[in-house]
Amino acid sequence: MIVYDQLRISDDGRQLYIDAHVSLASCFDGVNIQSLYICLGSQIYETLTIDPESNGYIYKKEYSENIKEIHECISIGDESLIYNKTSFSKDLFFVYVGCSTVPEGCECFASIGKYVLSVTFDDNLLYQRVMQFTKDLADDCKIPVAFTDFILLWNAFKASVETEHYIPAIKYYNMLFGTDGEGKSYGAYDKNFGMIHKPCGCHG
Repeated sequence: MIVYDQLRISDDGRQLYIDAHVSLASCFDGVNIQSLYICLGSQIYETLTIDPESNGYIYKKEYSENIKEIHECISIGDESLIYNKTSFSKDLFFVYVGCSTVPEGCECFASIGKYVLSVTFDDNLLYQRVMQFTKDLADDCKIPVAFTDFILLWNAFKASVETEHYIPAIKYYNMLFGTDGEGKSYGAYDKNFGMIHKPCGCHG
């Protein structure tokens, strides 16, 4: 029902770009975009419902006109943004586009509800981590154990997002890029012994 044309964080981590439009399929001629919500992974609960108003959110915008597409650039420091960090590079973001009622004849889409959800994060985190592993690989021509751990976790994260299993996706994201309550990175690693600080306490 909604097609995301762009959903990404800027290279400096200070802007979140969102471009989306209503599907051009004729059955969605009567569908309009009514709202936009952004939530953090920490605001998504085990009893996940596609309802950001229930979960809590860091950004909300409502559209009064009958619009078919949106183009937003949300910046750190915007008055409407409830987010006290200096960069969008610290979190996993859940973006909800709210639509008008699905028109008659498209009942097969009604089960997805009023909101269409997508997920984004700063992919520079992925680039930096992979390049560090690549450097280790070039240094001694051995595949670091941690690199294998990382690849498996990354594929688990992608599969969870693509199949809309968002609670496992949050868990895997935190294991890849997150920190615990003491600020220690779950991704900290030793190139020979794998990740040395994991949520489970193992040294895998």
